[in-house]
Amino acid sequence: MVGFGAPGAATKYRLGNEAENYGELIIGKSVYLPGTSRLNEELRADGTPVGPIARVQLRISMLSPYATLGQNATTTFGLPEAWASIGNVVPGLPGAKFWAGRRFYRRHDIHMSDFFFWAMTGGGGGIEDVQVGPAKLALAWIGFGSTSGLTSVPAPDPANAAGFSKSTVDLRAYDIPVLGLLEVGAALVTIRTGVDQSGQALPDTVGGAFNLVHTATRFLVPDGTNKLSLQFGTGPAKTFNSGFETVDLPQGTFIRADERGSWRARITDHVILNMAEHFSLGAAAVFQATDQADGTGRQFWYSTGVRPTVHFTRYINVAMEGGVDWVRDTGAGTSGVLGKLTLAPQVSLGNRFESRPAIRAFVTAATWSDDFRGRVGGADYAGRQYGVNGGMQMEAWW
Repeated sequence: MVGFGAPGAATKYRLGNEAENYGELIIGKSVYLPGTSRLNEELRADGTPVGPIARVQLRISMLSPYATLGQNATTTFGLPEAWASIGNVVPGLPGAKFWAGRRFYRRHDIHMSDFFFWAMTGGGGGIEDVQVGPAKLALAWIGFGSTSGLTSVPAPDPANAAGFSKSTVDLRAYDIPVLGLLEVGAALVTIRTGVDQSGQALPDTVGGAFNLVHTATRFLVPDGTNKLSLQFGTGPAKTFNSGFETVDLPQGTFIRADERGSWRARITDHVILNMAEHFSLGAAAVFQATDQADGTGRQFWYSTGVRPTVHFTRYINVAMEGGVDWVRDTGAGTSGVLGKLTLAPQVSLGNRFESRPAIRAFVTAATWSDDFRGRVGGADYAGRQYGVNGGMQMEAWW
């Protein structure tokens, strides 16, 4: 089984379209002093505990692609999070927490497509949950490093690599009560490149990003939410995360050089509606425009999808998901559409859209434009413009 995703799209619609086993195990411990396993019973007049509160968290990830499911050696493990925080140490700001380590920092995503559109994951530190009036503030520095051949030199060589270092200063305000909850953030991002074996390096670049996310509760129905985001970034900040973008060339895969004039604009909207005892609905839409400022033109990505679910009983339901991605590349002169449709009868632990665990059977059909021929589904679908998958799946998270 392979997943069907449009070339140039950042994500794909996930129901019946995930071609791997993936899991995360989080191990965490909160410590309250002077006791080591219970909250200090001494309280301030406002009801907050007197002593500091510490927390340590580790997250272990596991990935096993279906293409090599019978080979245990191809299962990979990672440690995407290892961090600690200490709070309640600043008089007058009992909620403020200092933290350091590697973590998934204040991420926002669209569940239907597993799209983490604002995700500053990396190693660093900062302070968060600083109460200022009705809102909270957070300030963090997050770093990220890697190695890559240089794409700007003639005939780039993957083996002739230089070091890349990305540094982000992230400032945001959140839990702002504006017809729901508003979060706004600004980031200053720099990238520095070392020299390769030939003494060549990319120029250092600086960029900035602005992010706005509004979450509305009781949207349309009492149990409904809507999350709207607006994002704009320049240079290395246009990724809206702490990592690097890559580009595939005939010589291999390289970190994409961030030109000073490059930019990206993005709008996303994600709605979840639990409309009645027997019906729930999820829907998403994305628009993204990118200019790499390297002579390759502009890239546009439009995406929309919907997943209605009919709940026959509290535990038995059927979900159907349809998604369409359109990608246009003015530099390459390509433009194409990929559409996919999934039908999935399910048993789940409740009758809400996000009730989990869920056990499902699924059938997925996809079709794509001629411009995408040979670029979807790998070698098995190289000469085709359609594909069908089917199987069983367990999905559990909380």
